[in-house]
Amino acid sequence: MSTDKLDSETLTPNPPQPTNNNPGGLLTALRNTTFRSLRHRNYRRYFFGQIVSFVGSWMQSAALMWLMYDRTGDPRWPSWLLVAQVGPTVLLGNWGGGLADRYPKRQLIMLTQTAFLVHAVILTLLVAFDLIVPGVLIGLMLVSGAIQAVDLPSRLAFVPDLVPKEDLINAVGLNSLLFNSARAIGPALAGIVFMIANLARPELPPGTNPVTVGAIACFAMNSISYVAVLFALRGIRVPGDGAGKKHAAASMWDGIRYLRSNSALGGMVLLTLVICIFGWPLITILPAFTRLELGKSEQTYSLLVSMVGAGALLAALTTATFGTTERRWMFLVIGAVMTAIGLFGVSQAATPVFAVLGCSTAGFGLILYLSTGQSTLQLAVPDAKRGRVMALWAMTLSASAPLGHLIAGQAVTAFGVKPVLLAMAVGVGVSSVALGVIVATRRREK
Repeated sequence: MSTDKLDSETLTPNPPQPTNNNPGGLLTALRNTTFRSLRHRNYRRYFFGQIVSFVGSWMQSAALMWLMYDRTGDPRWPSWLLVAQVGPTVLLGNWGGGLADRYPKRQLIMLTQTAFLVHAVILTLLVAFDLIVPGVLIGLMLVSGAIQAVDLPSRLAFVPDLVPKEDLINAVGLNSLLFNSARAIGPALAGIVFMIANLARPELPPGTNPVTVGAIACFAMNSISYVAVLFALRGIRVPGDGAGKKHAAASMWDGIRYLRSNSALGGMVLLTLVICIFGWPLITILPAFTRLELGKSEQTYSLLVSMVGAGALLAALTTATFGTTERRWMFLVIGAVMTAIGLFGVSQAATPVFAVLGCSTAGFGLILYLSTGQSTLQLAVPDAKRGRVMALWAMTLSASAPLGHLIAGQAVTAFGVKPVLLAMAVGVGVSSVALGVIVATRRREK
């Protein structure tokens, strides 16, 4: 049997199922199932370093979106910022994945995280000295996207180096858990910072915008957060970390060849592009939705973004605890369906309570789908091609942003917020049906 065609059932057994027959049974169950990858020193250091960094990144992201919407009043600006930030990954991601296969991944990640730290400091200073204008900000986000084109494939390919293969599904689930914990915590902290800045308005110099003050504080805290992940990476020791394998230039296409040879995985990756195009623009529509449909301010906006993250957090916990090779295709379908339901709920929400329910449901569905899809690829791909295949995964996610966010931003301007949200729900629903067809066909072929 060809290594390229190995399915994940042949690579990873079911995770152990602990018994709960003593007073400490719950803690034992959590340690042995949900958090079992933390038993490994390398992954444990990586996990706790990354969560601090991700919280800072999400604080900066939420603050940046609200700052630009506050300054321009244009719902398209959040979309343009995200496009500028993730667009370079589409163009440079395959090159970044090749670097991850050719050179030590830990050293690459340290370089990219240092570059992100410098980028955050520059952003803080430009806003603090009122030197930021839309064109300069777009340029900064393009630089951030170029760094991300190397950082993201390297990080995705690095996780399997930190744990044994039998714990990889759990490690990917925990990696999603830490990212989405930060997605919930970061915007919530940003909301608190904005609230403090508003309360301090009487003490601020005349003419000072509290939103700008809050944004500067969030950017500065993000700068500091990168120190945690750099410290964690310095203490990680991976066998063979000092010697990367060289590949011929033509090998950059091996990731595409691998997906073409495995139609089920290739179809999943294509549907991931469609689902993300219709699903992720929820984040950039939320500022306009909060102000125009709910009549609320940045605190409600931060709450809604946090609820997307809270749903995603629950999905990551679900994947880490209950994810198995047998359930992964079922989880993919459930994730897509719940994303459609959540988007439909937001489109019909007239109060913050129903908007919170819809946002959390959409966040749950998206991350249940994405974390399951990522672990499926991680398990199936041969080690020598891991960086390039995961680069294609990263490029798929990144390509969905320029398409989805730009289309959604323009559509909101033309048709309004709620009709666009409804169309997004329909798009994800149709993709769910297509995914169900792939799963049914795959079962018949077994």
